[in-house]
Amino acid sequence: MKNLSKEELLSRLEAINRSNAIIYFDLDGFILGMNSIFLQAMGYKDEDHKQLIGKHHSIFVSYEYSKSEEYKKFWETLRSGKYFEGEFERRKMDGSPIYLQATYNPILDESGTITKIMKIATDITENVNSKNKIDELSKNLQIELDNSNKLRDAIEIEKDAALNDLDATIKKSQSELIKVIVKCALGVIIGVGLVTTFMYSFAMFSSKDTQIIGSTWSNMFSVLLTNAFSIVGTIMGIKYATQDEKKDKK
Repeated sequence: MKNLSKEELLSRLEAINRSNAIIYFDLDGFILGMNSIFLQAMGYKDEDHKQLIGKHHSIFVSYEYSKSEEYKKFWETLRSGKYFEGEFERRKMDGSPIYLQATYNPILDESGTITKIMKIATDITENVNSKNKIDELSKNLQIELDNSNKLRDAIEIEKDAALNDLDATIKKSQSELIKVIVKCALGVIIGVGLVTTFMYSFAMFSSKDTQIIGSTWSNMFSVLLTNAFSIVGTIMGIKYATQDEKKDKK
């Protein structure tokens, strides 16, 4: 750059001025001048140019930031001859935010003394807003995904609890059914026994054939007892088969 002629430097500066927002400040941050692209980007009209001359750079930032130590150090760094480059959030004339990709460049005279600060900027608000929307959508999607996982876990817990309750109910029902069957079987056996004993006693007193009555009592007792144990065995078989099936699933 040092080997370029003055005409070449002016030509390049003019090219930059035609395609970028440019504003100049003195070393204390007061506005010296700006181009029309900067005015339009910040929401001003071309005729507002003179009104902005002499105002401080702080009109483009939030009040809180303008009173911060970070903001003071920002200008101290520029006055020391260093430059700033990056993305900056600034305020337009109506107070709405604007995001700029910008560089703050100290301008030196022929003796190497810093005379002013030139800011070259490009409006990237649309890109930043799009990125923020994507980030917000991603955040909301992650929240929905987390909620979905929590709901799925809650459903699994409820399902397991329901299955455990059902299993307990089935076991209780099976036990109660076995008790009822055994009680009924014993009741029938006792009843048949009493009736058969009565008949057997009656036959003895009436000289009837007791062998037939005894054989009948024995056959009925055997059939009832066999059926009772068969039913109990079937229920127990179903019970253990159900338990084995659950163990295999685990």
